[in-house]
Amino acid sequence: MAITDSFSDSNQSPKELVEARAHFFEEIKQDKNFVGSLYDLDYEEAKILLNDYDKNEVKGLPHGCLLIAIYNNELRQNQTEGILLRVIGVSEIPQKKEIIQSITDFYISKKESRTNINPDIYTKYFYQFSGLSCRALGTFFLDKDKKLIFGTDIENFLGAHNYRVYKPQKEQLQIIVNENAELHNDEIQEKIGILRYASSQSYDEDKNYAPDVFLRTNDIVARRTAFFGMTRTGKSNTIKIIISAIENLNIKQERKIGQIIFDINGEYTFSNKQDEGSIYDRFKERVIRFSTSLKKSQQHPDVRAVQYNFYNDETLEGSFNLLCDELLLIKTADYFKDFRSIDIISESDNGEQQRAIMRKRAIYKCILKKAGFEQKNDYKLKFYRFTLEDKNEDKKDKENNQPHNGISIEDACRYFDNVDLSKTSKKYQDDKQYAALLKVLQAKNNISGYKALMDLKSLHSLEGGNDYKNDIDSALRKGQIILVDLSTASTETQQKYIDRLCSYIFSKSMEKFTNDEEPEYIQMYFEEAHNIFPKDDKDLKNIYNRLAKEGAKLKIGISYSTQEVSSIAPSILKNTQNWFISHLNNRDEIKVLEKYYDFADFSQNIIRNSDVGFARVKTYSNNFIIPVQIQKFETRG
Repeated sequence: MAITDSFSDSNQSPKELVEARAHFFEEIKQDKNFVGSLYDLDYEEAKILLNDYDKNEVKGLPHGCLLIAIYNNELRQNQTEGILLRVIGVSEIPQKKEIIQSITDFYISKKESRTNINPDIYTKYFYQFSGLSCRALGTFFLDKDKKLIFGTDIENFLGAHNYRVYKPQKEQLQIIVNENAELHNDEIQEKIGILRYASSQSYDEDKNYAPDVFLRTNDIVARRTAFFGMTRTGKSNTIKIIISAIENLNIKQERKIGQIIFDINGEYTFSNKQDEGSIYDRFKERVIRFSTSLKKSQQHPDVRAVQYNFYNDETLEGSFNLLCDELLLIKTADYFKDFRSIDIISESDNGEQQRAIMRKRAIYKCILKKAGFEQKNDYKLKFYRFTLEDKNEDKKDKENNQPHNGISIEDACRYFDNVDLSKTSKKYQDDKQYAALLKVLQAKNNISGYKALMDLKSLHSLEGGNDYKNDIDSALRKGQIILVDLSTASTETQQKYIDRLCSYIFSKSMEKFTNDEEPEYIQMYFEEAHNIFPKDDKDLKNIYNRLAKEGAKLKIGISYSTQEVSSIAPSILKNTQNWFISHLNNRDEIKVLEKYYDFADFSQNIIRNSDVGFARVKTYSNNFIIPVQIQKFETRG
């Protein structure tokens, strides 16, 4: 895999980078970078013998730092290559027991002179030696064209005594940590932070070992990306940087990538005191905002209500299905079993059937009225009355009630409240859907009937116009940013909205794919994914499992964040290509994480270090994990 030829926004010019690659090994093999010598090596690990002097000269050797082992022997004098190593712990050198015994013997012998316990110069030199254990990450070498190449394994190794180990400085680390697939002309990289080895940084205050770290933006597009970490450790900040990177990519290419953020806490859609700047603040000209909060949609003219207008016939199917889903969650769900199966959506060419649908639809809207769903003051209903079995009574009723000409919804409620189904024509009594509707409308119980729907009024808004799912999908396919503020909705309601939107977008992309049309690129972002994604693989047809497995071919990328790795279904984790891991405080979560790539090398650091924005990053095109201090998102680009 070739080293990239350019880094966007790098402090080094292209010419300087070319020179750095050409002199990569010469610059590293300087005495000032010397760490020690190998005393053991295989295909997976290396062990280094080092002393205190050299450790201080290279400003320390923190856990996770990157080293290069370069061989020096007469067999291949013209072929230089270096094994990339990562420090993963200490190793025992054969003399360790002897050193410990000598130290303790020395302290014991000097028990009467505690202020003067300095050993002689030869003994002190002996004491300074220790061992370091490293993971072998791969090999850097020059090909026949003298181009620097990185391979993800070790093709061959010689006796350990042939190798000298060095700690690369900023210029060489810039090449090492940004090693990935060669960029095409239409691809860019975005700076996301700097290399950071440890929480403690007293040895490297001058940032001599902290090069810029870049993200290849196309690593994210149409792929799966995970952000794991405790609350307030920088997950949202990182996601904002990713969103910004894709928007910068949109500026530089003709075909746009739509982005939708399911904003559980409202921090992407609106500014707040905790987070300095929202996505809306940065990209307001390219953003369309939706919200479940009627108050916010009234306060901000550009914010569209994500609710349905439940009285709108054009969106009746969506609003009724949403209501039925919510009724499944209430205590009296069984009471509404028949109600949920009524047909008020169909249209018919048969006159009698169409009149029946209009009548049922009118009863349903009267139920909404009695449950407190707001409607316009002049709202009227048109429907055909029930004919009565008794002809004389029916004649009187026909004279008094003519709703087919249009009546107010209040009059319609009074009419249906007084309907006695047992006195109507047999065809109405045989249609069980009328009984189901009137049961809810005419209920006298304080906890069931239409009163059970009163808590669902937040799903409705007179501001709801077109089907918001269609509006959102259309905007995404034009490359716009969609912010869906769900902060005022319950967890269950949030999930319903997200499920429906994802299913709708997925189905539209699948429709294009199956019709041999190219779907548009769309990125989805999920906060608090443990409340949204499945926890197991029991239902592989679940929309999120399908997005993880089939999203790539539909050009749909998903990015999800949570503090619980174990709460995400294995099928989703197995299909995740990009990982951003900040602080986790639970060993059970770490155990799940250790199954993927070589995160086991960072387990203790992930538990110990809770610095905000300090993440271990593995991206699709990079071959190893890099510890990164993520830069702060700013509203000014």
